[in-house]
Formats: sequence, C-alpha cells, structure tokens
Amino acid sequence: MYLKSIYTIIKRKIFCLFNYFLKISSPTIACQLNNFRQIIMGRNIVFKYIKNEDLFEVKDGNLKMYFKDKMRGMFTYSYGPANRADSLAKTYNLDLINFLENDTIVDCGANFGDIYTWFKTKKLKIKYISFEPSLDEFKCIQLNCRDQTNNQIALSNKIGQFDFYCKSDSGDSSLLEPANGFTKIIKIKTTTLDEYVERNKLEKIKLFKVEAEGYEPEILEGAINTLPKIEFIAVDGSPERGLNADTTIEEVKNFLIKNNFKLVSINTDGKWIKGLFKNLLFDATI
Repeated sequence: MYLKSIYTIIKRKIFCLFNYFLKISSPTIACQLNNFRQIIMGRNIVFKYIKNEDLFEVKDGNLKMYFKDKMRGMFTYSYGPANRADSLAKTYNLDLINFLENDTIVDCGANFGDIYTWFKTKKLKIKYISFEPSLDEFKCIQLNCRDQTNNQIALSNKIGQFDFYCKSDSGDSSLLEPANGFTKIIKIKTTTLDEYVERNKLEKIKLFKVEAEGYEPEILEGAINTLPKIEFIAVDGSPERGLNADTTIEEVKNFLIKNNFKLVSINTDGKWIKGLFKNLLFDATI
C-alpha cells in the first residue's frame, strides 16, 4: 500500500513536470513532446503545428481535427478526436436518439465541432448547422466541419450587437462575464433561433444542442416559436452562469416542460449537469 502511494506521487509529479515543459515549449516542440508521450502510452495519435494557419492539428488514422489553444487542445484530444467526440456525446446521452440520414442538427456553442465529428464516426450524413461566435474556435470549425453551415454569430433572445467575453483557453466564452475571468471582450452579432429558422425556412430540427456557458435560458427564449419543430433538445445547465457561476438546469427544465417537452435524462459528474429533453408533439419512442 505504501509503495503504491509512492508510485502515485511520483507519477503525478512526472505528469506535472511534463505539462510544464509542454506549456513553455514552442508549438512545434510541444507537438514533438506530446507525440513522444503518445508513443509511450501506445496511442497512434499525432499532433502537428500548422504554422501558416497558426493552428494545431491532431490526427488519429483518417480522422483529424484542428484546434487553436495548445494546452487545452492537447488535453482535450489526448485520446484522439473520435474518443473526444464520443465522450462529449455520452454526456448528453445522444445514443438514446435514433438519428437518421439528413437529420438537421443545430449546434449552439459548437466550439471545435466535436458533435459533428461524432456523426462522422457514425458514418451518418446529417445537415449540420453550427453557431460559434468566438473567433479562434470558428476558424477551426470551418476546417473541422467543411461543407456544413457554420455561423460566426451568437444565439440569444435579442437581435443586435453585444459584448462577448472570450475565454478560449478553457472553453468558457460567453455573452455573460465568466466567473473565472476572460482574456478579451469583442463585439459580436446576435440573433434568435426563431429569426434564423424563419429566414432559412427550416421545417424540422432533430436535435438542438445548447452549450452557452450559462446563457442557455435566453437562447431558449429566443427559440420559443421554433420549439414545436424541434424533436430533441440537449442542454448544458452546469454552474457557469455569470460571476456567481449559477446553474441553469432547473430554469431550463421548467421552461421546456411548460412548452411541451419532457426530461429524458439528466447527466452529471459533479462539475457539469446536462439534460436531454424530448418534444411530446413527436411520437414517443423514449
């Protein structure tokens, strides 16, 4: 037992030291170090720095993704893009949904487009619509989700231009000031899902995924007229709202239940809380 504790301490210190060298290293050297770690761990996952794009690439077989922030991306994709996509989908229990070819998926707070990658690993052709206002993440989405409909705009309950707090290193960018700080403020355009759906004449949405770092209630308010067209809504209601880091899951749940949805599942690991809801207007399969 004593030797096991010593081993755990040594392993943790080596891990911290390795991450320190990753952090201080140039992008190219960091990729080389990380690739060496992947070989040691027996993983066929390769990282590369694309200098002319100022982006990182991670490749696992024929599947690859691009990301901007060095440390966040190397941790996020430690086990490869497919593993990351599958892990994210499981947090929303998306495996409970019977997706079909040509289903329309609206991804609000798409980040790097991992949800789209999940559908790619399933070899399921869908109509993917992303909303990602953060400049760095949107640049990656255009590469990760080619030939899809990608919007560098934020969904809200208001149409206009508003301050957007960027926190790309932790994926916490939001229209609300985050509790863990921000790196810069930019002006972004906002629209409502109602306006977008009407303008683009969308008839049905299979899944609306909402991950907006605490801004979920406003986004759903801006979708009030579209709700009858949405079969499933997956929401991140974790403690991320504003400076107090409040949860939004209860407010979201009450709102959706009042608007003819039922809670299918709720998933939590102590740090995040995610719910999957189904529209009762659609035939009950769950």
